Amino acid sequence: MNIGIDIDDTITRNLDFFSFLTKMLVDAGHKVVIITIREDRVKTANFLKELGISYTHLETSSLDAEAEYGNSWKGSICEKHNIEVFFEDKPEIIKRVNPKTLSFMAVDQQLYDLDKIADPFNLM
Repeated sequence: MNIGIDIDDTITRNLDFFSFLTKMLVDAGHKVVIITIREDRVKTANFLKELGISYTHLETSSLDAEAEYGNSWKGSICEKHNIEVFFEDKPEIIKRVNPKTLSFMAVDQQLYDLDKIADPFNLM
């Protein structure tokens, strides 16, 4: 299985869960791709190591590249790696991922008032 995971406000929302999950997935032979808008690849790899996050691939980008692609950069990376399951915190990015990809959204309930949302992808 191919799994894609965002870092900020996803992995960082529950480090214990994602540390456990990524270790189990990698140990079981699954492909785990960390997909992040962080420019410094070495610094990001060191950060993930400090957090205890296991992965097989690291995809980094710049804010400029993200602006060039719109919200579709992460979607294009998911396509590139044939991602089947994707963890992300922004609905505008999940909207750009192939609908066949099972997406899970880490929700910041301080940012989104879930009681007022009829459409979970109309959060903004």
